[in-house]
Amino acid sequence: MIEPLVSVIMITYNHAPFIAQAIEGVLQQKVNFPVELVIGEDCSSDGTREVVFEYQKKYPDIIQVITSDKNVGIKRNGYRTMKACRGKYIAFCDGDDYWHHPEKLQKQADYLESHPECGLVFADCDFYHNRSMKLIRSYNCYNGFNSPANLTIEQIIGEGLKTWTCTIMIWRNLYEQVVERDPYLHQSEKFLMDDTQIWAEVALISEVSYIPESLATYRLLDESVSRSKDPIKQWQFRKSGSEMRLYLCDKHKLSENIRRKQESAWCFYSLRLAFYTRNAELADEVRRKKKAFTGKEWVLYYGARNLAFHYVCHLAAFFRNLFRKEHKQWL
Repeated sequence: MIEPLVSVIMITYNHAPFIAQAIEGVLQQKVNFPVELVIGEDCSSDGTREVVFEYQKKYPDIIQVITSDKNVGIKRNGYRTMKACRGKYIAFCDGDDYWHHPEKLQKQADYLESHPECGLVFADCDFYHNRSMKLIRSYNCYNGFNSPANLTIEQIIGEGLKTWTCTIMIWRNLYEQVVERDPYLHQSEKFLMDDTQIWAEVALISEVSYIPESLATYRLLDESVSRSKDPIKQWQFRKSGSEMRLYLCDKHKLSENIRRKQESAWCFYSLRLAFYTRNAELADEVRRKKKAFTGKEWVLYYGARNLAFHYVCHLAAFFRNLFRKEHKQWL
């Protein structure tokens, strides 16, 4: 196989309805350099694996599939897929997202080739809500986001500026360096989020640049790693995200203002998780950290500690929602 300039990492698990569109978005790229697509297929049970292997048979010089006999989880799947890449640069497209711009790879590779001081470049993207079939074009622009010339870790962690993974291209050696330097942060199952911490640490050692053009489409599903209708899963993910950011604050000695903001977020998410899981110990931990509670926070606190009060709150919420119109905001 010809050595590629760009390796595309595609992590997939149970993405049967979407995986073909994701693969086609890579195959349709108009480039003047060789590309490989490395698919990390994590033992799907819905037919994703069969679709992936069919594409590999059609394009054996482009597509490589990394899989196993059992599910290994998102972190290990991502790591083994990264280690199989050979390109100078790595781009990303998860199995439920897709690239709508046929020159996505060419634009970003050209940028990195002409800006050696830049280690990572990302772009704007469209947001597609799968259930409602609504599309927001150029989501960052739509929300008034304009990235600074060189994004910093403080802006990624403290201000929550979004670097959508499906729009990113990065130097492979830089990516490997960051991921392998801190296995606890980037490879363990401690933190549910698997990408933001990487881009944050890249910003410490390299320039991070932005292309203000929509090059990819991010698909919002009702159920995914980062989104769920199950409130327990939802608050677990958000709590874990705040813990990851607090870890980065301590590791890199970020400003006290940023740390306080993340501590406040941790308390917000943890108290809600404590309520839904009836975890009195976690509720007490939040109470020790927070100097004062609002009325709603006291309700959540006692709901976490008292079973009868917990069910009364649930019943009240049920009847309240009977008369509330469905919220139209889906982002």
